[in-house]
Amino acid sequence: MKFALVEGIRQEATTGTRGICPGCGSPTLAKCGIKRLHHWAHVSTAVCDRWWELETEWHRAWKNLFPTEWQEIHHRATDGEVHIADVKTASGTVVEFQHSTISPQERGSREAFYDPMIWIVDGTRL
Repeated sequence: MKFALVEGIRQEATTGTRGICPGCGSPTLAKCGIKRLHHWAHVSTAVCDRWWELETEWHRAWKNLFPTEWQEIHHRATDGEVHIADVKTASGTVVEFQHSTISPQERGSREAFYDPMIWIVDGTRL
């Protein structure tokens, strides 16, 4: 997760910082090492978005092409489940960046949930 709430303000991870997940309200911890992108992780092992995946540099670079206020927009399904759109434009279109393989069922469920949406897929890895 790129953003968490620190004292109520949406911020990127910085060393030694704790925050709150904007989606589920759980405590988060900034992870700012040298092996992975700086990010927020839930303190517990719970994952609030079942569609969550590790974010690659490719993924983060694409998100960074859009205004920060459009990035990581939380949505709550009718059953209470949280989903985090990579980007949601001012017009309401969701843009999802996909580096890894996902099942046709997962693709379909994301498209149905986020309608309207578009995919940006990393075809170079194939």
